[in-house]
Amino acid sequence: MEKAHVLVNVRDINLLCQHYKTSAQIEGMTRRRKITRARRRNGILEVRTAARDEWIQPVVWIEWINDLGVPIRYLAQDIR
Repeated sequence: MEKAHVLVNVRDINLLCQHYKTSAQIEGMTRRRKITRARRRNGILEVRTAARDEWIQPVVWIEWINDLGVPIRYLAQDIR
């Protein structure tokens, strides 16, 4: 299986959050969190969680599951 590398921007991630269940791995936390929004501030990727109305940083990766049931993962350095 080949891996594809794609650069996406935060606007793309926010669109994904509206239509798919999207989660993020926060640095230093063991569980992934469901997210509703993302932003890049001062060069650091931050996400807003579904459970709390606060911005959490820094993010290691963001993942969503497409219509075929395949998980798609974007590393923080691949998100502009």
